[in-house]
Amino acid sequence: MSRPGRTGGSMVRPGAGSRAGLGRAGAGSLDRTGAATAGGRRRGAGSTSRTGGASAIDARSWISRSASQRGGVRGGRGGSCEFHSASTRSNGLGVSRGLAQGGLMAAACTPRQAPNGVPDPARGGWPANQRGRGARHGGGVGRGWASMTGVAGRQRRSLPAGAHARAVPSARTRGEERVMVPAIGRIGAVVMMVLVGCAVAAPPTSPEAHLGRPVGGDFALADWSEVGGYFKRLASESPRVRTQPVGTTAEGREFLISILSDEGNLSRLEAIRSHARTLADPRGKSDAEKRAALREGRAILFISCAMHATETAAPQFAMEFAHRLATSDEEPWASARRETVVVMFPSTNPDGQDLVVDWYRRTVGTPYEATDLLRLYQLYAGHDNNRDWFMLTQAETRIVTGLLYKEWFPTVYWDVHQHGTERERFFVPPFRDPLNPNLDPSIIAGINLLGTRAVMDMTRAGFTGISTGVTYDMWWNGGNRNVPVRHNMVGLLTEAASVEVATPVFLPVTRLRAPGDLGAYAPSNRFLKPWPGGWWRLRDIIDYEMAFGSSLLSSLSREREVWLRNALEASERAIAAGREEGPTGWLVPSDNRDPGAVRRLVDVLLRTGVEVSVSEEAVRADGREYPAGTIVIRRDQPYGAHVKDLFDVQRYPEGSPPYDVAGWTLPLLLGVRRVEVMGPMPEGTRPAADVASATGAFRGDGREEGGGISTHHSDAWTRLAAALASGAGLRLGTTGEWEGVFLPVEGGPTELAALRRLPRIGLYAPWSGSMDEGWMRYVLDSNRIPYVSVRNEMVRAGDLGSFIDVLIIASLSAGQLDRGRAPGSVHEAYAGGLAPEGAIAIEEFVRGGGTLITIGSATPWAISLLKAPLVDVTSEPAGREFSCPGSVLRAIPERADLTAGLPASVSLMFSRGAAYREMTADERRATGSTDARTETLLRYAPTRLLQSGWVAKPEVIEGKSAWVRVPHGRGRAHLFGFQPQYRGWSTGTFQLVFRAAMLEPPIER
Repeated sequence: MSRPGRTGGSMVRPGAGSRAGLGRAGAGSLDRTGAATAGGRRRGAGSTSRTGGASAIDARSWISRSASQRGGVRGGRGGSCEFHSASTRSNGLGVSRGLAQGGLMAAACTPRQAPNGVPDPARGGWPANQRGRGARHGGGVGRGWASMTGVAGRQRRSLPAGAHARAVPSARTRGEERVMVPAIGRIGAVVMMVLVGCAVAAPPTSPEAHLGRPVGGDFALADWSEVGGYFKRLASESPRVRTQPVGTTAEGREFLISILSDEGNLSRLEAIRSHARTLADPRGKSDAEKRAALREGRAILFISCAMHATETAAPQFAMEFAHRLATSDEEPWASARRETVVVMFPSTNPDGQDLVVDWYRRTVGTPYEATDLLRLYQLYAGHDNNRDWFMLTQAETRIVTGLLYKEWFPTVYWDVHQHGTERERFFVPPFRDPLNPNLDPSIIAGINLLGTRAVMDMTRAGFTGISTGVTYDMWWNGGNRNVPVRHNMVGLLTEAASVEVATPVFLPVTRLRAPGDLGAYAPSNRFLKPWPGGWWRLRDIIDYEMAFGSSLLSSLSREREVWLRNALEASERAIAAGREEGPTGWLVPSDNRDPGAVRRLVDVLLRTGVEVSVSEEAVRADGREYPAGTIVIRRDQPYGAHVKDLFDVQRYPEGSPPYDVAGWTLPLLLGVRRVEVMGPMPEGTRPAADVASATGAFRGDGREEGGGISTHHSDAWTRLAAALASGAGLRLGTTGEWEGVFLPVEGGPTELAALRRLPRIGLYAPWSGSMDEGWMRYVLDSNRIPYVSVRNEMVRAGDLGSFIDVLIIASLSAGQLDRGRAPGSVHEAYAGGLAPEGAIAIEEFVRGGGTLITIGSATPWAISLLKAPLVDVTSEPAGREFSCPGSVLRAIPERADLTAGLPASVSLMFSRGAAYREMTADERRATGSTDARTETLLRYAPTRLLQSGWVAKPEVIEGKSAWVRVPHGRGRAHLFGFQPQYRGWSTGTFQLVFRAAMLEPPIER
């Protein structure tokens, strides 16, 4: 979940040192725990145990995995190869099922000759005219050899001498049988495959055979076509797997799920889902029906992979996990098929997976290997796609949400992630404090139990570096493991330490960081056995995830009914709480000023499985009357805790700062008036099946009946843009009865100059993924306001007024703006930032009549550029103790033409923002700032600032400027100290940016 940064571990790159050193610490090798052994016998390229970095190119470490189904033949020395299989799966010939399914890997290898006559890279590398072509020589044998040499994708490389696979003596380790056989030659191998095929029906294809290389190999990643293709293939070959499309991604790719269980469960899948629905919503069900659901139902496990596309192991893990579950007769896999139904998302971000894999393939072997993408790996949200799970702005989020709360009602949701390279090897729950009081205690206990059991299972199996109870909390809302918990589902998160995309890293113990707040990299109750350092590979991450998955399946299948009963009882408690405790529900009165915001609220609720009703006549609650058509949301429903957590005013407890945000009260962010009901809920309501039936009585501003466009409505700006694009002239009333309404120029109010054309808007887009820029794109696109993306080179070319009237710069630091990406870190075409010439071009653009809009961190840069006489009070000595890491604050609009029609107060999302005051005359002289008269358009409230969340020293920013207009030459700058488009959550403040962009006069031309 944390963005895996480039944290300084030694990364192996072509040209930066020989790859012969992979897997060695100094002159020695890695022992079974990953520690460097100074004088030990050298292993193949990077052989270690699970805890030390299993190499995809070393036969012994590859074979030693607990994955007993992993079949195939690996090239050995001395003219022999090694066959291996699970002892319970042997076909009597000493050949694993992997061989029978086409998993033969270089069966005819000799020390001097690779398959198909290609020279052995371990004996001097590929000839110049054949380098990187090993996987293209036809047949599974050639692909197998290519995979052993780390060849993958567009950039295929050889390994240096000593990095080839080696055979090991016959041994039985962790249930695997290893049998040495003589080299049999190509014809013999074919004959053996035929014999095996005659003996048993061909089992489902392994991921290795599908890819033509081991899963998790160094420098190799599978893209979405390969991963999605594998799941389709597995479903076509196994009656235990169903793979189906469930939607389309933001960029048009197919979104797949794969359902895995035994044949009997899949044949009665609808009945199992019906039982799950009963457990999720037991209202109206008899005791006999509930007992039947417990007896005949199955624990449903959702596994979400690769939401963050740079966390690259999960799609590779997904293939291996699915194959093991579909084929293994060992435990816990066999019991898991019987007792559970697994719904796997091989990638919840297929767009990002392809972007990352393609970029890595293009840069691997170059100085830019494993560098950041040029853009976000999700169209709008990037890494914030895991902050979208209550607001549901993105296509992928909406797809999964529908499956969760409308179709499947899973028992457990496991979200598979990675974090920074130097952090602990693996995080599992329990989570750290604080605990959100809206969460069911038994669901939290279930999270803790599954995590703690996994720590024991994994520790017994030899895994080290596992942490619990650090960093990640159970307070915040919005993540895809958080929101299901509010729906009585056990939500799990695992975080593995990252590699450099697929490039291994070497980490001496001195580079490793203590988990969370532990202080020291040493044993602790929350960090039982630290990892000793060494090589860390993609394969290691997969091994940790496989081990956690095995433990999870074991727990669910061993006590299936316990977990089903826990879900049922949590649902019953949620319903009872709405009847026995306050609040009992909420009302959204039909006289709300913004029907569009109400529609957005209802859409979120319905999509997340919440029941919404509408009053058919005027209703009373807590002694007050509300009009007919008022929306009624009862708490005594299965997902009442979810509604309560969205509608509550959060009060974050004192102590450590939140992992993410402290407050998120949804009606406040949307600008919707909601009423909390403590007494009996009103009767006389009807259920609303959709948004239209719920909001039919919400008429909004009656002044629109004369053909105007009211700024009270959140869709006003979409309609304004369309009207201006069509050539219609409009004016905004700024006082009197038409305040806040756009009316035709002819006969309309004359307080504001006529708007006669749509401004040409440019949005600055750096050559790196900026989430704030992405959310600004989302806001503009979703409101159908046209714009162009403006790159560094376009700005540096000058004369911006020739193609834009407005330039928006999202929250980017001065360093990001001025310097951009460092030279040498990316191709020269994308290196650098605006540079002095770009900054000068922007200043000239504003001075010549343009409008500059800066958000958040970009505002200090603009203040410096324009020498605006403003000071950020949070940066002054008296403001250093101020802190607000993510909360809802109240702000007051100043009376001005540009604020006409705004409500008396505005709720905004504030996350590490700023607040401004105007400089004194002495400060202006001392800093050389202009004598421009600034105009504050929005102030942080002078009292009652905090609405939801947490803030330290609120008096620092109370009454200070949140949005300032600064004239500069013939133009002006609009400077925001906060992010009006924050994560697409704060729809009530989107219009502040629209006002700054669309109500200023465009450049004359």
